[in-house]
Amino acid sequence: MKVNCSLPHELTIYTISELHPQCLAWIATDADADGGADEGDSGTVSGLRVDAQAVQEVDAAGVQLLLSLSNALARQQRPLRLVRPSAPLRAACMALGASGLMAHADLSGEDL
Repeated sequence: MKVNCSLPHELTIYTISELHPQCLAWIATDADADGGADEGDSGTVSGLRVDAQAVQEVDAAGVQLLLSLSNALARQQRPLRLVRPSAPLRAACMALGASGLMAHADLSGEDL
């Protein structure tokens, strides 16, 4: 299963205004491409896979954007799957009480 998109190096209040329209496009493109569900080999919905290994700077605004993306996907019954989330991103999610973003994370990055 391949990654649908990638997060930038900086995921902060200074960069999220540029990333927000991309997130909306990711949701629309992924939903349009497969009718709203990306089924894996097991027949389960795999959701939107986002490569998160490049994120080195993240703040509360960046985590909030990811939560918003996750919630939008949840309304379509698709999870947000962060692929290889960086240590700074994992730490920020834990510190801000957003550990749920890691629930469907792919730490190995297999099948990129």
